[in-house]
Amino acid sequence: MPNVIVDTNVLVRALLRPGGSDWRVFDLAMDGKIALWYSHGLLTELARVFTYTRLRKYDITRETAATFIEMIVASGNVIVPQSTILCRDPDDNEILGIALAVAGSEPVYLVSADKDLLALRGSIERVTILTPQDFLKLP
Repeated sequence: MPNVIVDTNVLVRALLRPGGSDWRVFDLAMDGKIALWYSHGLLTELARVFTYTRLRKYDITRETAATFIEMIVASGNVIVPQSTILCRDPDDNEILGIALAVAGSEPVYLVSADKDLLALRGSIERVTILTPQDFLKLP
């Protein structure tokens, strides 16, 4: 089972667009087909993002956001991220730290649509950074 870290932007879009590629990645975790990893910091960021004014048009209630986060906790694996400063955006270092903490002999996939993270593709040993669409194309 592949180890996967899903960035906050993908998780938010998964909730907003059920059936899309972001949702399909999330659904793989819910079905136990991938090992989803998260940190408490990632969950805190996700909860914060759900309160953004620009997302109000989607009518994400507190209950919906809480249920979504509970699904991640129930299906995923919590880990303390490794300290890193590899990304120019300090907020993205949390997600990279999760990937680095999980990385070992098994491949680790970081699924993101963030340009700062995608710019690091191929430069972090044992971590493959992919868009949701590219991740879904893996065998």
